[in-house]
Amino acid sequence: TAGGSAATSVYALDISGVGMAEIVINYNQNKVSVGSVAKGELFQGGNQPFFHYEDDGDSGLLTIYVGYLGPDGNSVSGTGNIANIVFSTLSAGQSEVSISNSSRILDPDAKAITLNGYGKGTIDAQ
Repeated sequence: TAGGSAATSVYALDISGVGMAEIVINYNQNKVSVGSVAKGELFQGGNQPFFHYEDDGDSGLLTIYVGYLGPDGNSVSGTGNIANIVFSTLSAGQSEVSISNSSRILDPDAKAITLNGYGKGTIDAQ
């Protein structure tokens, strides 16, 4: 519903040796706005991760930064959500939300880890 909200998560499947991530999310700023962004469960345990986000509502870009020093050293492995996002709907209609291929996941030595795919979804405000 226009004026409502839609929750989504940035999810990673079967990652290994991740030390930091920069996740860029594209959204239609004419249809939705970013209501809130919170750290997910994947980067938990041991030291608290660095978690920061920047929302450029004028261009429809949300960038999430997370870095981790975990109990098994300085990386995290597994499957889980990196961040939880709530979008506010501004007008009726469908709006695609997608993870940009400019997103990066790095190992603890700042070497790129290959991403096998980028997620996308649709928010449908009636």
